[in-house]
Amino acid sequence: MALTKADWINAGWVLMANEGVAAVKVEVLARKLEVSRGSFYWHFKNRRELLEEILKRWESETLWLIEESQKETTPETRLVKLFALGEELCDLPDPETAILTWANQEPAIQERVRIVETKRVDYLNQLLQDYGFNEIEARHKAEIGYFAFMGFWERSERDKIFDLSMKDFGKFLLDLLLSPVKERKN
Repeated sequence: MALTKADWINAGWVLMANEGVAAVKVEVLARKLEVSRGSFYWHFKNRRELLEEILKRWESETLWLIEESQKETTPETRLVKLFALGEELCDLPDPETAILTWANQEPAIQERVRIVETKRVDYLNQLLQDYGFNEIEARHKAEIGYFAFMGFWERSERDKIFDLSMKDFGKFLLDLLLSPVKERKN
C-alpha cells in the first residue's frame, strides 16, 4: 500500500507530539512507517516542507475549533462547545508543546504562533463580550482563561500523575469565566 501525503503528515504530527520538532526526520519516519525514504520525497521536497504542513495543520485546528463552536446559537453554548472540543483534542496526540518550543528557536514560527494565539484569545474575548461582559472585563477574562487552559494542558502533558480531568477543569474554568466581575471596595 502506497502512503499518501496525509499519512506522512500524520506520522510527523504524532512524532512531533511525542518527541519534539528535532525528532521529525525523514529517516525516522520512514522506519516508523516501514517504507523507504523515497516514498517521502514523492510527496515532499524536504523535511522543512513536511514541518510546514504540520504547522499548517496546527494552525487550521484553531480555525476548526472556532468554526465548529460558531454553529451553536448563543455565546454560552458556543463557549461550552469550544471547551468540549478542546477536551476532545486533549485526548489526541498534539504537537502544541513542541511547536511552542520551536517558536522560541525561530522568529518566523514565533510570529505564526503569536497569530494563532491572538485568534484564540480574540475569539474568547468576543464570546465573553457577546455574553455580556464589557470590553475590559472580557479581555482580562479571555487572557486569564487562555493562560489557565494552556497551563492546565501543559501540566497534564508533562506530569503523568496529574489527575485533574480536563472535563472537571473545563467546567470550573467555564464557570469562573462566566461569573460576574465583582467590584472592589477601596
